[in-house]
Amino acid sequence: MATQSVVLAWIPNSSTNVVGYRVYYGTVSHDYGSFVMVGETNTATISGLADGVTYYFAATTCEGAGIESPYSNEAVYMEPSAAATLTAMPGSASQFSFGVSGVSGYQYVVQSSTNLVDWISVQTNAAPFTFTYTSAVKVPQCFYRTLYLPP
Repeated sequence: MATQSVVLAWIPNSSTNVVGYRVYYGTVSHDYGSFVMVGETNTATISGLADGVTYYFAATTCEGAGIESPYSNEAVYMEPSAAATLTAMPGSASQFSFGVSGVSGYQYVVQSSTNLVDWISVQTNAAPFTFTYTSAVKVPQCFYRTLYLPP
């Protein structure tokens, strides 16, 4: 499964005592569960971000004596969702199909509804795959959607 990442950059601190920066991040504003330590650089790459999740970031300056500055202003980033594309395929009077393409290897669930309110999961599979409807029960109309299932 592919991992997502974001590159952060900031204006470096001009103090000669700076030995590096800590970049804090998490999924709750001002409540960071993780951090990475970077040296005397003004960029950091944060990897392993989940699709469709909002992340919050802040940095601190670290000095040689072990002193850490207060948090910087917070940056917010939402990792794009792994949306799927549905492609109609040839069908017949008794069945129809559509292709589901998204991020290869990611799990997607196909759901159906007759009223766009109540949804029923009908198939889960890893992209890309073909969904085929062959039920003998006929309904006047049926809608389909796919949802990405995060790991």
